[in-house]
Amino acid sequence: MTAPKKPTTDEDWLLLSFEIARLFDGAPVDEEQLFAGRLAEVTKMLRTVMERSRHVVLFGERGVGKTSLSNIFWKRYGKTLQSFIVARVQGGPQDDFSSLWIRALEELKAQGIGSGRASYVNFETAFETVTPTQVRRELQKISPNALPIIIIDEYDKVIDRDAKELTANLIKEFYDFSITTTVILVGVAENISELIEDHASIDRALVQIPLSRMLESELMDIINQRAALTVMKFSPDALWTIVGLSRGLPFFTQTLSKHAAMNAIDNRRLMITNQDLDAAMTRFIEDTEVSFRDAYRIATRTNQQNYLQESLLACALARCDDEGFFKAADVVEPYSAIMKGPRRIAHFEKHLRRFSTEEGGNILIKRGGERQQHFRFSDPMMQPYVIIRGIQAKKIDESARNLLLRREQRELAI
Repeated sequence: MTAPKKPTTDEDWLLLSFEIARLFDGAPVDEEQLFAGRLAEVTKMLRTVMERSRHVVLFGERGVGKTSLSNIFWKRYGKTLQSFIVARVQGGPQDDFSSLWIRALEELKAQGIGSGRASYVNFETAFETVTPTQVRRELQKISPNALPIIIIDEYDKVIDRDAKELTANLIKEFYDFSITTTVILVGVAENISELIEDHASIDRALVQIPLSRMLESELMDIINQRAALTVMKFSPDALWTIVGLSRGLPFFTQTLSKHAAMNAIDNRRLMITNQDLDAAMTRFIEDTEVSFRDAYRIATRTNQQNYLQESLLACALARCDDEGFFKAADVVEPYSAIMKGPRRIAHFEKHLRRFSTEEGGNILIKRGGERQQHFRFSDPMMQPYVIIRGIQAKKIDESARNLLLRREQRELAI
């Protein structure tokens, strides 16, 4: 592969900015060389496709990379296994069973024809309405040499209960009749029950794959793999800060990396530093202000100086598990650092309760009983937003920032 050329003219810098925008655009990944991590999940999905008659439910928080994973998992073997035919449709609140599955049939046929395998997809799509049995009968016509996959993304947005019930019936028919088409349902959910009603009746046909937040090493790979395709480099400081701010969310990793790289390009530099990252944080706040400002204000508004902003910032900085949940005890360290002195749970316990109620805009989700409560941001992207607002408002000084973002551990990993 030819090494990237160092820019020397304004046109070269412009072309580099286009390349950075393409590589770090934050959209779901559709190129295998840009996909990082998730080996266990990729393997599990591929095995399910090969088994046939079984289907995948891929679920997790918003922003953890579900769509990217479903885009890419089969491509690693797409050249050696030429019989993959992959159709993707997006569910929505307007969908009923017929609209969803007629679209799926049409897309699968179009993909087969477009890839030169028209003989594999010799089935009908010209229906006004369909039943599960009709869909199953059409897909039985697919060549046994094919490996057809139907991905229904954003399945959580389908609100028609009949559509979900009939889709479950369809999966059951696929299983009972050993249909070779694999269905992959992708959606935002904490568990399978939130996506599929009465899923117990088809559990034997389903492989459940919960997708957690990414490991820090995987987030590092996202940055390094993309930067390696250009002449630009991220300084170690910039790398650990992006990883620390991302809180396991690959979308944010890409977004912040892109804005930082663009700032470096504007200043005709190839090394991306914390100076560029400061500009990137400002850009992120500007871009997301409409989305998050009102929720932040509702959560922290008060007529008294009771440190709601500091408490919410401490929640955003708390150590959390791979699903984004933290306990009150996890908030003590960041809250103490922010307040510049030892603090106990009693100092912010009321705030946690407020944040998880309508009064606080339900900015946090609360799970568990009184003694085993866990919290998580309702919108995962609110978490880095709160951290950046705290940094810009100088609510944490440099030493506290280094401690809370675990600078030492990340520098060792770079």
